[in-house]
Formats: sequence, structure tokens, C-alpha cells
Amino acid sequence: MDIENFLHKRTLAIYWIVLLVHCTFQYFVLPYRAVTKPLLVPLLLLYLLMNDSTIGKPIGKAIFYIGLFLAFFGDVLLILINDTFFLSGMIAFMLMNLFYGISFLYLNRLHARKLLPALLSAIFLFAIGYWLYNFLGDEMGDYKMPIFAYMITLGIMICLSVNVAGNELYKKIALTYLIPGTFVFLIENILVAVNKFHLGNDKNVYIAVMLTYGSAQYLIVKGILKAYPSTDNGAAYAIE
Repeated sequence: MDIENFLHKRTLAIYWIVLLVHCTFQYFVLPYRAVTKPLLVPLLLLYLLMNDSTIGKPIGKAIFYIGLFLAFFGDVLLILINDTFFLSGMIAFMLMNLFYGISFLYLNRLHARKLLPALLSAIFLFAIGYWLYNFLGDEMGDYKMPIFAYMITLGIMICLSVNVAGNELYKKIALTYLIPGTFVFLIENILVAVNKFHLGNDKNVYIAVMLTYGSAQYLIVKGILKAYPSTDNGAAYAIE
């Protein structure tokens, strides 16, 4: 078996192995965790590239690729947990949220008659955000405004993933991959905030953070690959 065939069949298995190894390194506070974390998104990117013969087309998929690169930069910046790099990592992931959301929007434009699920999701997210903001309170310090801005971008991404289900062509993909993926991202971000500002970066909570983060990225990448098939005539994209 040549290397290309091996990677084509085993990339996702390697991804999960690296994620579990990273969690192990983190639990035992080993320095190698600085090597394993930046490998996660590139492995998902490799999986996409090996299954994609129309890179850059359509535009919605190209936008998702940009979001994935931003996730990689965010991972690298967050290896060093200090205020400067944490804020920079937040900005990278804020942009990732927006690019992912735009990619979802290309699968189904917003239509006034089909906005109810997205609006209900927005109300639910507002309630979660309001609770989190009040729970953390003054513990957030100077991060109050950046966190508020981040919550807005995360909410946009989640609502746009819910909106994808309004297109019958992509409904199953949205319900199976995109919506679960973005809501797992919500759980991951709540854990990150509580862990940093309330628990003082507990290593056990960090492991839960990484498992939810890895699962969310996996689900969304799988959904994007199915929604944007690797053929010029693969799907009736819903940008019209």
C-alpha cells in the first residue's frame, strides 16, 4: 500500500489517535502536547484535500477552507496560555466562526418564511450567553467585551448551521453533521470560558475541551465534504 492510499484510508483514524495522545500528554503535563495540538486541523485539512478534486469551487467550500486555516492559527496561538496569545487565538476563532457561517449560508440563503428554527436557536443561545456572562461576571476582567463579541460570532455560526436544514437537499447533512458540530462547539466554548475564568485552567476540564473541540471540527468537516461533493456537477448549490 503506497503512502497516498494509506493516508486516504487512515487519515481520520490518525486524527483520533493524535487527539487521544494529545489528551494523554495534557493529563500528564508533558511538553509534547505543544506538538500534538497543531496536528489536529492539518489532519482534517489533509482529509478534505485527499477527497476534493475541485479545490476552490464552489465559493462556499473555498470559504470553509479559509475558516479551517484560521482554526489552525488559533490552535497554534493558544498553545501558550497567556493574555496576549489567548486574545489573538480568540480573534482567530471569531473569524473561523464567521467563515464557517458564511460557508453554511452558501448552502441555504436566509428566507423570511423559513427563519423560525434559526430564530428559536438565537433565543436559546441568547439565554445561554446571558447565563454564562452573569455566571462569570467580574472574573472575566478585561475580557468582557472580547467574550461578548466572540459569543455573537459563535451564535451566528450556529444559527446559520440550523438554517441549512431548511434546504431539503442538505437537511440530512445539517441534522447529522453541521448542527451537532456547531452545538458541540458551543459546549466546548462554555468549557473553555468556565475553565479559564472560573476554574483556573484545570487540566481535566481541558481534556473535555479538547475532546469536544476535536469532535466538533470532525463533524463539521464531514458535513462540508458531503454538502460540497468533489465534482463539478455534484450538487445543486443553494446560493440562488
